[in-house]
Amino acid sequence: MKTSVLYIIFYVFILVSICFSNDRLNVILIMADDSAADNYGCYGSKFFSTPRLDALARTGAKFNHCYSEPVCTSSRVKIMTGRDGIRNYVQFGTLDKDEVTFGNMMKNANYETAIAGKWQLHGGLRGTLAPACGFDNYCLWNYPGTSRSRFWNPSFIRDGKLMETTEKDYGPDILTDYLIEFIGKNRSKPFFAYYPMLLVHSPFLKTPDSKVDTKKSISNGLANFRDMTAYADKCVGRIVDALGKYGLRDKTVIIYTTDNGTSRSLTYPYGQEKRTGEKAYATDGGTHAPLIINCPGTIPAGIVSDDLVDFSDFLPTIADITDANLPEVKLDGRSFWPQCLGKRGNSREFIFQYYYPKFKPAAEKHGQGVNGLEIVWAQNQRHKLYRDGTLYALNDRQEKSPIKQGNQNQVELDRKLLQNALDSMPQKAAKLSPVKR
Repeated sequence: MKTSVLYIIFYVFILVSICFSNDRLNVILIMADDSAADNYGCYGSKFFSTPRLDALARTGAKFNHCYSEPVCTSSRVKIMTGRDGIRNYVQFGTLDKDEVTFGNMMKNANYETAIAGKWQLHGGLRGTLAPACGFDNYCLWNYPGTSRSRFWNPSFIRDGKLMETTEKDYGPDILTDYLIEFIGKNRSKPFFAYYPMLLVHSPFLKTPDSKVDTKKSISNGLANFRDMTAYADKCVGRIVDALGKYGLRDKTVIIYTTDNGTSRSLTYPYGQEKRTGEKAYATDGGTHAPLIINCPGTIPAGIVSDDLVDFSDFLPTIADITDANLPEVKLDGRSFWPQCLGKRGNSREFIFQYYYPKFKPAAEKHGQGVNGLEIVWAQNQRHKLYRDGTLYALNDRQEKSPIKQGNQNQVELDRKLLQNALDSMPQKAAKLSPVKR
């Protein structure tokens, strides 16, 4: 009798656990490569076509002040760990093997996990690979065993094996297909998928949807970049449609952002301006990223937030969405999930940024520390203060006019706030492996 009761209790526990797990929201984090906020219709562009992302912003939440790092490795390490680069940046192309990622966190929360896209985090002696970061399923470029080709006839490692591809195969389609397949296989389980896209990084090549531009009104590079942006939008749309097909649309939080600004080789129209890409620079064009979050029935339509969001905030936000336990390490991020729900939340007063540039000219103004290349600053929605004491207004996009100390109350209040922010963080990088020069 006692044994029977124990069996009943056990099976009830299992059933409750299954029901509970099925009630948890799925999360898909999509991060495009080399695309600033001003490349999207929902952020004011009339030049780029992004209807699917614009619709997600219109029917969900959009943040006006999300900031990445100026280049890919810094952003990828920060978004995956919830920790600032001054604590864990090692070198370009490396995610320190001792770091805990959101993949580890979600796997520990009994989520099915997948990553598809660009890796580029295995370099040096301290680099690591996808399974060690909590991803049981992966299809990746710039991974051990792959070549340089990423778009046409791409070179990908899929779940440990090199894929066979042809010149007719387009990399972004393969990766999107992989994630859609993952969604279908795991539609009855909670899942977390991370899609660090190949688009829209150079080389700027034609997409399957590109048409011949007979007018030649813009350069081939810019025309292809515009087509690639549209194709990235299409890939997002395909994932949204797949979620609808499997009845998961209202059970899945879609998050979209980008890793840094647009390529410096491109100049594109924005309103009445001509803007040149600022990737790798610490200026606003190098770090101002789009942030769109959507989940019908959970996130109200039309949320627009002016709260600050840092890339370290994504990990605790994902934990907040899914009730996952945070890693037992020092985190710098805070959840912006309440703001997505229309609540006040624990908004930031500042963002702290640490950048050791691969691109030396970025450090000409404010570089210091190791090799004179470390750039450290804090900012809010109005002002930006470098560790060398130089203050700029955020609307001074090219940072041409440093603000002198004066009697402007708001300016000096921001200067004090940002100086306190700088003083509150470590003064030197914990793990940096400086390049010898």
